[in-house]
Amino acid sequence: MVSDEQTAAWGLIAESARRRGGRMAAQDVCLACADSIAVTGVGLSLLAGGRLEPTHVVGELARRLLEAQLTSGDGPCVEAVTTGAPVLAADLSSAACGRRWPLFTAVARNSEVRAVFAFPLATGAVRVGVLVLARARPGPLSDVEQGRAFFFADAALALLLDERARDTTVESGADAGVLPVESLALGAQVHQAAGMVSVQLDTDVEEALVRMRAHAFAHDMALSEVARRVVERALRFAPDPLTRRPNGRD
Repeated sequence: MVSDEQTAAWGLIAESARRRGGRMAAQDVCLACADSIAVTGVGLSLLAGGRLEPTHVVGELARRLLEAQLTSGDGPCVEAVTTGAPVLAADLSSAACGRRWPLFTAVARNSEVRAVFAFPLATGAVRVGVLVLARARPGPLSDVEQGRAFFFADAALALLLDERARDTTVESGADAGVLPVESLALGAQVHQAAGMVSVQLDTDVEEALVRMRAHAFAHDMALSEVARRVVERALRFAPDPLTRRPNGRD
């Protein structure tokens, strides 16, 4: 049985879709979630090739959060999609969070993210991605807010599975309309750069990503900035002489 609150939430999602002139989709869930829960930003990342790819964001803080996730390779979003259970981090400055995600918390605190609530988009063994809420201040979600977040995660999953069933995407659909949610190009450029770095280092893409992340941490840069510089050929990685392969390729 659908509750009055769920009916109201679907109404917000439908209104977002109506404003942009398209079918209800996951990006509409992000906007509706931001409108009905007291958070600073909302983001959505989808699993692609075994990694989380940022796809939609509402608010600058959510963009910084997804950037921190991408740069560190760990954090509440990664844990939520790995375990299939929600991860609620009400205070990233706590010692417990620091021990749990040392790389992520370091990057996130520099980005002024103070609380993160990650809800996996999953059904059974199938995991699609994660809906994440960010706050610029520490503090837990209320029981009502947490219930709403669970609903919005379920709604996003339902809409994504429906899109896949219809074999349409936001990019190719004729009814996509103008998206009021910013689409993140972070993932695509990072993958392009990782491919280039893998050639420079004569290694696989995973190792190239490790080197790019290490460079980002060492120079206090976002991973997307490292990727941009690689793609623009302003930054090139050289093989470590101690681990260079016998064929001597650069």
